[in-house]
Amino acid sequence: MENVFDLNNIKQASKRIKDRGIHWKESYGEKSAPLKKRFDSEIGTGAYLRWEGHDYTTDADYFVVVGPSITRFGKKSFFAGIKRLPPKFKRKKIYAPDGEYFPTIISALSHAREKWGLPFPENQTNFTSEDLADVYIPRHMKA
Repeated sequence: MENVFDLNNIKQASKRIKDRGIHWKESYGEKSAPLKKRFDSEIGTGAYLRWEGHDYTTDADYFVVVGPSITRFGKKSFFAGIKRLPPKFKRKKIYAPDGEYFPTIISALSHAREKWGLPFPENQTNFTSEDLADVYIPRHMKA
């Protein structure tokens, strides 16, 4: 009986994240809240978004971020990425999420919705990489 339970857990964990039924909630921590405030004021509301969700099939927490970033080549663009959070008792440092770069925030949000099942924000402005030209993007936001 124990082997069947383990096999069911493996089957659930092998599902795409989008298909695991994660309820995503917009959430900002002590480091991301000031970024959201700054990007929303410099670029516009909805320029930086972050969600957290719990995957009950693997008992793991994840976060997804969509916002301005710098590519490896120094180009400003929008980024959509996901990262599994370490257990709460081990959360000392959280590394950058894995993801992809996009020329517009709508394309980044569409990718996040298709890949991870995130809700699409209502009345989202379609910011482009041109909107990032005069915006300072911290070096730590470089992937």
